[in-house]
Amino acid sequence: MNSRERVQMALSHQEADRVPIDLGGTVMSSMHIETYKRVIDYLGIREKIEMADPFQRSVKISKEVNERFHGDTRLVCPKWKPWTKVSEDHYIDEWGIKYYDSPGSLYLHMAEHPLAKATVETLEDYVWPDPYDPQRSEGLEKEVKGIYENTDYAIVFGGFGFKGDLFDMPCRLRGHTNFYMDLLINEEFINALLDKFVDYWTSLAEVTLKPIGKYISAVLFNDDIGSQSGLLISPELYRKLIKPRQKKFYAKVKECAPNAKLVLHSCGSVYRVIPDFLEIGIDALNPIQLTAKHMSDTGKLKKEFGDRLTFWGGGCDTHSILPHGTPADIREEVKRRMRDLAPGGGFVFTPVHNIQPDVSPENICTLYDAAYEFGKYPMSA
Repeated sequence: MNSRERVQMALSHQEADRVPIDLGGTVMSSMHIETYKRVIDYLGIREKIEMADPFQRSVKISKEVNERFHGDTRLVCPKWKPWTKVSEDHYIDEWGIKYYDSPGSLYLHMAEHPLAKATVETLEDYVWPDPYDPQRSEGLEKEVKGIYENTDYAIVFGGFGFKGDLFDMPCRLRGHTNFYMDLLINEEFINALLDKFVDYWTSLAEVTLKPIGKYISAVLFNDDIGSQSGLLISPELYRKLIKPRQKKFYAKVKECAPNAKLVLHSCGSVYRVIPDFLEIGIDALNPIQLTAKHMSDTGKLKKEFGDRLTFWGGGCDTHSILPHGTPADIREEVKRRMRDLAPGGGFVFTPVHNIQPDVSPENICTLYDAAYEFGKYPMSA
């Protein structure tokens, strides 16, 4: 059985030969660049490192590293324009968002939001990135077809060039304070802004995803609506403003890639709206943030949603066990999550989010080797 078949069976709630492993199939299941440098040095691999997401500083996982860790996925995404460096530690992306790089920080930080002072009237003056720019899809079909025909990876479409955000990106353009106030007291503006995002992402999907849809196993969307202790907004507000637009957009994506499964990345405690995700067509949820409220009991989550939802993540706690645990701790954690989530299919193994620089190469090797060892079907008790 090959990787593509393995992932597709998992997403269809069937047991393959083993649980598929995702390393770098999304920009949230990769490694921070500093982590990756240490890993390839530890493995004796010499390669040019490519960035997958400059904001998170996550990398594209090379074929050699993926093979070492038994990875089954490959990420492809539309081309994004390089950020403009405006000073030694400040950058502007193609949306007009300004970022700064502070010493010792793992991520970049947002410094300026282009729609911070916008109104309904001035919103029309904002110049959106052009979804029809030929550079978005330049070489994409050739790349994807090559991966499909010359490898057996399951191809995931998404990433930095196609985020599909209907919560995060509006928040970045507007600024957090303004955005959350808009949701409550500025309904005319927020409706106009969110509708423009639906139009933008839909247009981008038509241009970039539709020509390659037949090759794609999964499409990734990013919308963090959870925190460590609960949702960032009420379920009612989510259902009123965000959910209907997600449903409309996801339906369009399914038209572009009819055989692909839809994967939603949403950090935090999203337990209360998992049924809503299922209602709007989501097939798999990432990252299953194990330390968040109501998300730690993976056995309960599997029992409640496992017949309808694939768990793309939740393979190992990255807050404490992966960075600070012993190899024995990590192996036991992986064994537990496999026992909870793997039976009957519906599980793609990956830890919770990108692996950060506080994790040793030895622990990373232990993690993926344990996933390969304990992920074989049929599951032992």
